[in-house]
Amino acid sequence: MKKGKVLLVDDNTDMELIGERIFARAGFDYLSARNGHEGLELAKSARPDIIVLDYMLPDINGTQFLRLIHNESEYAGLRGIPVVVLTARTDYIEDLDECFRMGLHAFLNKPFGHRELVNIIDSILRYTQIQPSAPPSPRPAQDAPPAFDTRRLEELRLIGQTIARLSKELRDETVQLNEQQRMDVHAVYTSSKRLVALLETSV
Repeated sequence: MKKGKVLLVDDNTDMELIGERIFARAGFDYLSARNGHEGLELAKSARPDIIVLDYMLPDINGTQFLRLIHNESEYAGLRGIPVVVLTARTDYIEDLDECFRMGLHAFLNKPFGHRELVNIIDSILRYTQIQPSAPPSPRPAQDAPPAFDTRRLEELRLIGQTIARLSKELRDETVQLNEQQRMDVHAVYTSSKRLVALLETSV
Protein backbone atom coordinates (compact mmCIF):
# COMPACT_ATOMS: atom_id res chain seq x y z
CA MET A 1 0.00 0.00 0.00
CA LYS A 2 1.36 3.40 -1.00
CA LYS A 3 2.18 5.78 1.85
CA GLY A 4 1.86 8.98 -0.16
CA LYS A 5 3.30 10.91 -3.07
CA VAL A 6 6.76 12.50 -2.72
CA LEU A 7 8.06 15.20 -5.07
CA LEU A 8 11.86 15.61 -5.07
CA VAL A 9 13.14 18.93 -6.48
CA ASP A 10 16.88 18.54 -7.01
CA ASP A 11 19.15 19.20 -10.01
CA ASN A 12 21.57 16.44 -9.01
CA THR A 13 21.05 13.41 -11.28
CA ASP A 14 22.52 11.03 -8.71
CA MET A 15 20.12 12.30 -6.07
CA GLU A 16 17.23 11.88 -8.48
CA LEU A 17 18.13 8.22 -9.03
CA ILE A 18 18.79 7.63 -5.33
CA GLY A 19 15.46 9.24 -4.48
CA GLU A 20 13.61 7.00 -6.89
CA ARG A 21 15.19 3.93 -5.35
CA ILE A 22 14.74 4.79 -1.67
CA PHE A 23 11.23 6.24 -1.92
CA ALA A 24 9.87 3.41 -4.08
CA ARG A 25 11.42 0.87 -1.73
CA ALA A 26 9.82 2.63 1.24
CA GLY A 27 6.38 2.49 -0.38
CA PHE A 28 5.95 6.05 -1.69
CA ASP A 29 4.89 7.24 -5.12
CA TYR A 30 7.79 9.27 -6.51
CA LEU A 31 8.04 12.34 -8.74
CA SER A 32 11.07 14.50 -9.51
CA ALA A 33 11.90 17.91 -10.97
CA ARG A 34 15.27 19.44 -11.87
CA ASN A 35 14.71 23.08 -10.85
CA GLY A 36 12.44 25.23 -8.74
CA HIS A 37 9.97 26.44 -11.36
CA GLU A 38 9.63 22.95 -12.84
CA GLY A 39 8.96 21.68 -9.32
CA LEU A 40 6.26 24.29 -8.71
CA GLU A 41 4.49 23.47 -11.96
CA LEU A 42 4.70 19.73 -11.34
CA ALA A 43 3.38 20.21 -7.81
CA LYS A 44 0.40 22.13 -9.21
CA SER A 45 -0.52 19.32 -11.60
CA ALA A 46 0.43 16.25 -9.54
CA ARG A 47 -0.50 17.44 -6.02
CA PRO A 48 2.18 15.60 -4.01
CA ASP A 49 1.69 14.91 -0.31
CA ILE A 50 5.14 16.30 0.51
CA ILE A 51 7.93 18.18 -1.31
CA VAL A 52 11.60 17.38 -0.70
CA LEU A 53 13.55 20.44 -1.85
CA ASP A 54 17.25 20.96 -2.44
CA TYR A 55 17.96 24.45 -1.09
CA MET A 56 20.40 25.47 -3.86
CA LEU A 57 18.70 25.06 -7.25
CA PRO A 58 19.83 26.37 -10.66
CA ASP A 59 17.05 28.99 -10.90
CA ILE A 60 15.89 29.83 -7.37
CA ASN A 61 16.83 28.87 -3.84
CA GLY A 62 14.65 27.19 -1.24
CA THR A 63 13.58 30.43 0.45
CA GLN A 64 12.46 31.87 -2.89
CA PHE A 65 10.59 28.64 -3.67
CA LEU A 66 8.68 28.90 -0.38
CA ARG A 67 7.99 32.62 -0.90
CA LEU A 68 6.43 31.94 -4.29
CA ILE A 69 4.07 29.40 -2.73
CA HIS A 70 3.32 31.70 0.20
CA ASN A 71 2.81 34.94 -1.75
CA GLU A 72 1.69 34.12 -5.30
CA SER A 73 -1.97 33.35 -5.93
CA GLU A 74 -1.17 30.90 -8.74
CA TYR A 75 0.48 28.63 -6.16
CA ALA A 76 -2.14 29.07 -3.44
CA GLY A 77 -3.19 25.44 -3.85
CA LEU A 78 0.26 24.30 -2.71
CA ARG A 79 0.23 26.08 0.63
CA GLY A 80 -0.89 23.09 2.63
CA ILE A 81 1.85 20.80 1.29
CA PRO A 82 4.68 20.23 3.82
CA VAL A 83 8.24 20.90 2.61
CA VAL A 84 11.52 19.29 3.70
CA VAL A 85 14.68 21.17 2.68
CA LEU A 86 18.01 19.48 1.92
CA THR A 87 21.00 21.73 2.55
CA ALA A 88 24.77 21.49 2.84
CA ARG A 89 24.71 24.02 5.71
CA THR A 90 21.79 25.62 7.52
CA ASP A 91 23.59 28.97 7.65
CA TYR A 92 23.11 29.14 3.87
CA ILE A 93 19.37 29.52 4.49
CA GLU A 94 18.51 33.21 4.41
CA ASP A 95 15.87 33.18 7.16
CA LEU A 96 15.12 29.83 8.73
CA ASP A 97 12.26 31.15 10.89
CA GLU A 98 10.62 32.74 7.86
CA CYS A 99 10.92 29.43 5.99
CA PHE A 100 9.16 27.59 8.80
CA ARG A 101 6.38 30.18 8.76
CA MET A 102 5.97 29.66 5.01
CA GLY A 103 5.58 25.88 5.11
CA LEU A 104 8.98 24.36 5.89
CA HIS A 105 8.50 21.39 8.20
CA ALA A 106 12.07 20.09 8.53
CA PHE A 107 15.54 20.32 7.04
CA LEU A 108 18.35 17.83 6.61
CA ASN A 109 22.04 18.62 6.42
CA LYS A 110 23.93 16.90 3.60
CA PRO A 111 25.18 14.23 3.66
CA PHE A 112 22.36 12.37 5.39
CA GLY A 113 21.25 8.78 5.76
CA HIS A 114 18.56 7.42 3.46
CA ARG A 115 16.66 5.88 6.37
CA GLU A 116 16.79 9.22 8.18
CA LEU A 117 15.18 11.00 5.21
CA VAL A 118 12.46 8.36 4.87
CA ASN A 119 11.73 8.43 8.62
CA ILE A 120 11.34 12.21 8.68
CA ILE A 121 9.02 12.17 5.65
CA ASP A 122 6.98 9.35 7.13
CA SER A 123 6.67 11.21 10.46
CA ILE A 124 5.54 14.45 8.79
CA LEU A 125 2.96 12.66 6.64
CA ARG A 126 1.60 10.78 9.65
CA TYR A 127 1.27 14.08 11.49
CA THR A 128 -0.51 15.83 8.62
CA GLN A 129 -2.89 12.91 8.12
CA ILE A 130 -4.34 13.27 11.62
CA GLN A 131 -5.20 16.93 11.08
CA PRO A 132 -8.85 17.68 10.29
CA SER A 133 -9.50 17.82 6.54
CA ALA A 134 -12.85 19.62 6.80
CA PRO A 135 -14.64 21.72 9.41
CA PRO A 136 -16.85 19.70 11.79
CA SER A 137 -20.61 19.86 11.52
CA PRO A 138 -22.14 22.67 13.61
CA ARG A 139 -22.96 21.59 17.17
CA PRO A 140 -23.98 23.39 20.31
CA ALA A 141 -20.91 24.98 21.89
CA GLN A 142 -21.16 22.90 25.05
CA ASP A 143 -21.21 19.65 23.02
CA ALA A 144 -18.52 20.57 20.48
CA PRO A 145 -15.87 17.81 20.24
CA PRO A 146 -12.18 18.63 19.90
CA ALA A 147 -11.07 19.24 16.30
CA PHE A 148 -8.44 16.50 16.54
CA ASP A 149 -7.51 13.43 18.54
CA THR A 150 -5.49 14.89 21.41
CA ARG A 151 -4.45 11.43 22.61
CA ARG A 152 -2.72 10.64 19.30
CA LEU A 153 -1.09 14.07 19.22
CA GLU A 154 0.20 13.59 22.75
CA GLU A 155 1.59 10.18 21.81
CA LEU A 156 3.40 11.69 18.81
CA ARG A 157 4.71 14.51 20.97
CA LEU A 158 6.17 12.02 23.47
CA ILE A 159 7.75 10.05 20.63
CA GLY A 160 9.30 13.25 19.26
CA GLN A 161 10.64 14.19 22.68
CA THR A 162 12.17 10.73 23.10
CA ILE A 163 13.85 10.91 19.68
CA ALA A 164 15.16 14.40 20.46
CA ARG A 165 16.53 13.31 23.84
CA LEU A 166 18.24 10.17 22.50
CA SER A 167 19.70 11.95 19.48
CA LYS A 168 21.03 14.76 21.69
CA GLU A 169 22.72 12.19 23.93
CA LEU A 170 24.28 10.54 20.88
CA ARG A 171 25.33 13.89 19.43
CA ASP A 172 27.08 14.85 22.67
CA GLU A 173 29.07 11.58 22.64
CA THR A 174 31.49 13.00 20.06
CA VAL A 175 34.28 10.55 20.85
CA GLN A 176 32.17 7.56 19.80
CA LEU A 177 30.82 9.02 16.53
CA ASN A 178 32.54 9.86 13.29
CA GLU A 179 31.77 13.11 11.46
CA GLN A 180 29.10 11.57 9.21
CA GLN A 181 27.32 10.01 12.16
CA ARG A 182 27.42 13.26 14.13
CA MET A 183 25.86 15.16 11.21
CA ASP A 184 23.14 12.54 10.84
CA VAL A 185 22.33 12.60 14.55
CA HIS A 186 22.29 16.40 14.60
CA ALA A 187 19.79 16.46 11.71
CA VAL A 188 17.54 13.95 13.51
CA TYR A 189 17.75 16.02 16.69
CA THR A 190 16.87 19.28 14.94
CA SER A 191 13.98 17.78 12.99
CA SER A 192 12.53 16.00 16.03
CA LYS A 193 12.68 19.26 18.03
CA ARG A 194 10.77 20.95 15.22
CA LEU A 195 8.20 18.14 15.20
CA VAL A 196 7.70 18.50 18.97
CA ALA A 197 7.23 22.25 18.59
CA LEU A 198 4.60 21.73 15.87
CA LEU A 199 2.74 19.20 17.99
CA GLU A 200 2.80 21.40 21.09
CA THR A 201 1.15 24.25 19.16
CA SER A 202 -1.60 21.86 18.07
CA VAL A 203 -2.50 20.35 21.45
